[in-house]
Amino acid sequence: MGMEAISDRERLGLDKLVAKMIDQRFVISHRRLPQRAAGGGHVDPAVLALSPPKSRYVRKWRRHARRCSTCADAFRYLGLSLG
Repeated sequence: MGMEAISDRERLGLDKLVAKMIDQRFVISHRRLPQRAAGGGHVDPAVLALSPPKSRYVRKWRRHARRCSTCADAFRYLGLSLG
Protein backbone atom coordinates (compact mmCIF):
# COMPACT_ATOMS: atom_id res chain seq x y z
CA MET A 1 0.00 0.00 0.00
CA GLY A 2 1.02 3.58 -0.40
CA MET A 3 0.53 6.48 -2.68
CA GLU A 4 0.20 5.53 -6.31
CA ALA A 5 2.25 7.46 -8.80
CA ILE A 6 0.39 9.73 -11.19
CA SER A 7 1.21 8.86 -14.77
CA ASP A 8 2.42 11.52 -17.19
CA ARG A 9 -0.89 11.15 -19.11
CA GLU A 10 -2.81 12.34 -16.03
CA ARG A 11 -0.62 15.39 -15.40
CA LEU A 12 -1.35 18.79 -16.87
CA GLY A 13 1.36 21.11 -18.03
CA LEU A 14 1.67 24.35 -16.09
CA ASP A 15 0.27 26.44 -18.96
CA LYS A 16 -2.84 24.23 -19.23
CA LEU A 17 -3.28 24.19 -15.46
CA VAL A 18 -3.12 27.99 -15.20
CA ALA A 19 -5.56 28.32 -18.12
CA LYS A 20 -8.09 26.14 -16.23
CA MET A 21 -8.10 28.62 -13.34
CA ILE A 22 -10.63 30.82 -15.16
CA ASP A 23 -13.17 27.99 -14.78
CA GLN A 24 -14.91 28.55 -11.41
CA ARG A 25 -15.86 24.85 -11.12
CA PHE A 26 -12.21 23.87 -11.41
CA VAL A 27 -11.13 26.46 -8.84
CA ILE A 28 -13.85 25.49 -6.36
CA SER A 29 -13.11 21.77 -6.64
CA HIS A 30 -9.36 22.30 -6.10
CA ARG A 31 -9.35 24.83 -3.25
CA ARG A 32 -6.73 24.66 -0.57
CA LEU A 33 -7.45 24.78 3.13
CA PRO A 34 -7.16 28.30 4.48
CA GLN A 35 -3.72 29.17 5.74
CA ARG A 36 -3.56 29.33 9.48
CA ALA A 37 -1.67 32.01 11.27
CA ALA A 38 1.78 31.20 12.59
CA GLY A 39 1.83 30.09 16.18
CA GLY A 40 -0.76 28.50 18.40
CA GLY A 41 -4.19 29.63 19.33
CA HIS A 42 -5.93 28.57 16.11
CA VAL A 43 -7.74 25.44 14.99
CA ASP A 44 -5.74 22.94 12.94
CA PRO A 45 -7.66 22.68 9.61
CA ALA A 46 -6.34 19.16 8.94
CA VAL A 47 -7.58 17.85 12.30
CA LEU A 48 -10.85 19.75 11.90
CA ALA A 49 -11.41 18.15 8.49
CA LEU A 50 -11.01 14.66 9.98
CA SER A 51 -13.13 15.26 13.09
CA PRO A 52 -16.84 14.39 13.21
CA PRO A 53 -19.05 17.52 13.47
CA LYS A 54 -20.20 16.59 17.00
CA SER A 55 -16.76 15.69 18.32
CA ARG A 56 -15.27 17.35 21.39
CA TYR A 57 -12.57 18.92 19.19
CA VAL A 58 -15.11 20.59 16.90
CA ARG A 59 -17.28 21.78 19.79
CA LYS A 60 -14.28 23.31 21.57
CA TRP A 61 -13.04 25.16 18.50
CA ARG A 62 -16.52 26.20 17.34
CA ARG A 63 -16.84 28.48 20.39
CA HIS A 64 -13.43 29.97 19.61
CA ALA A 65 -14.21 30.36 15.88
CA ARG A 66 -17.20 32.56 16.66
CA ARG A 67 -14.70 35.20 17.84
CA CYS A 68 -11.75 34.42 15.53
CA SER A 69 -12.03 35.14 11.80
CA THR A 70 -9.06 32.88 10.95
CA CYS A 71 -10.69 29.85 12.57
CA ALA A 72 -14.13 30.83 11.26
CA ASP A 73 -12.71 30.68 7.73
CA ALA A 74 -11.60 27.07 8.31
CA PHE A 75 -15.06 26.14 9.61
CA ARG A 76 -16.79 27.78 6.63
CA TYR A 77 -14.41 26.16 4.16
CA LEU A 78 -15.20 22.71 5.58
CA GLY A 79 -18.94 23.44 5.66
CA LEU A 80 -19.16 23.31 9.45
CA SER A 81 -21.70 25.48 11.23
CA LEU A 82 -20.56 28.08 13.74
CA GLY A 83 -23.95 28.09 15.45
